[in-house]
Amino acid sequence: MPAIDAVSIGSVTIAPLLDAPVLMNPRHFLPEHADRFYEEFGTEADERGLFTMSITCYLVRSAGRTLLIDTGLGPRRRPGFPVGRLDEALRGAGVDPADIDLVVHTHLHIDHVGWNTIDLDGGRREVFFPKAEFVIQQTEWDYWMAPERLAAPGNDHLRECVEPLRDTGRIRFVEGETALDEHLVFVPTPGHTPGHVAIGIVDGFERGLIIGDASHHPAQLIHPDWSPAFDVDPVQSAATREALFERAIAEGVLWMAGHWPHPGIGRLTRRDGRRVFEPL
Repeated sequence: MPAIDAVSIGSVTIAPLLDAPVLMNPRHFLPEHADRFYEEFGTEADERGLFTMSITCYLVRSAGRTLLIDTGLGPRRRPGFPVGRLDEALRGAGVDPADIDLVVHTHLHIDHVGWNTIDLDGGRREVFFPKAEFVIQQTEWDYWMAPERLAAPGNDHLRECVEPLRDTGRIRFVEGETALDEHLVFVPTPGHTPGHVAIGIVDGFERGLIIGDASHHPAQLIHPDWSPAFDVDPVQSAATREALFERAIAEGVLWMAGHWPHPGIGRLTRRDGRRVFEPL
């Protein structure tokens, strides 16, 4: 897809910041549907049978504030993941971590919270965005901070990047469809995780939607029931996807999908009876 520095929805500007490109193996990502995925979309695969996805965060300027929607993988080396480069992307956009007023999380998975904290010499750890308030759905926090999940072996990212925020005094918990300002609002999109949200943007007659992980790949436009193996509630996530796709078409929103091939910005429409994505 062509590079996009920033888009505008009325007075709101949104810049897609690539934290890391990733390669998706359908046999791990969609094990129940992998054969069909290769049949229908195999021409998009590389020689290893892997498909391009991305981990894209969004820098938003709205109502005089600078917001960051999700914080990617972060700087730590983790098995099976690349190291995130959001720090470089911010520098390229002329933004210092201290410039961020709000960090807004669509949910608390490993690839959305990684730059919340950084590790320093001597075993010390600090919040990477020194002035930011972190806005998190209460349902999402309560689910992942449950002792059994926080202690689970595969949840190092929670202990390193989320739990340390607890005592900073800089978390704002919200619930459901909550406005962030006159242009931005949380849109509940549960299923991928219990407290997953998209971020709706409205200014006059212009609308946009930062979808988080409500959809991971354009193939789901045709097959909304193809829920990834790591959806907490795959039935609910499929219903959420279907409703979000139809809403995006009906309202003509600017669609921003952080895991679709970067920058993942365009519009959904219907062509010959099928939903399609038209990138900017």
